[in-house]
Amino acid sequence: MALVQFKDGFKGTYEAGNQTLQVGDGGLVPYDMTYGALSACLYSNFLKHAKAAGADIKGTDVYVDGRKRSGVPATLEHVDILFRVDSDADEAVLQDCLKKATETCSMFQTIACVAEMEYRAEKK
Repeated sequence: MALVQFKDGFKGTYEAGNQTLQVGDGGLVPYDMTYGALSACLYSNFLKHAKAAGADIKGTDVYVDGRKRSGVPATLEHVDILFRVDSDADEAVLQDCLKKATETCSMFQTIACVAEMEYRAEKK
């Protein structure tokens, strides 16, 4: 369960598990959390597919950026995802694992209903 509490306007805390994050003014804003959820979900699926492919993943930096529509509601219009992967696996294998991850990641599929999604994997 998650708990978000606000005080003094748009200043709050988000508690989940044993973690507390600052939310709102001076903290994470909604799309920061959306991008974080997308990154975590997509990466966990990526690891599953990499393991199945026999690819050893030492670490990965996941970069997510997006652009919102100007209309109301201002849903995402475009999302760009870059996986910079520390691995000895061939870059084509990493790209294939990321493609498969996009197909099985619930966050990716949810956001893809409203936004154009671009993704790529490259070696560090």
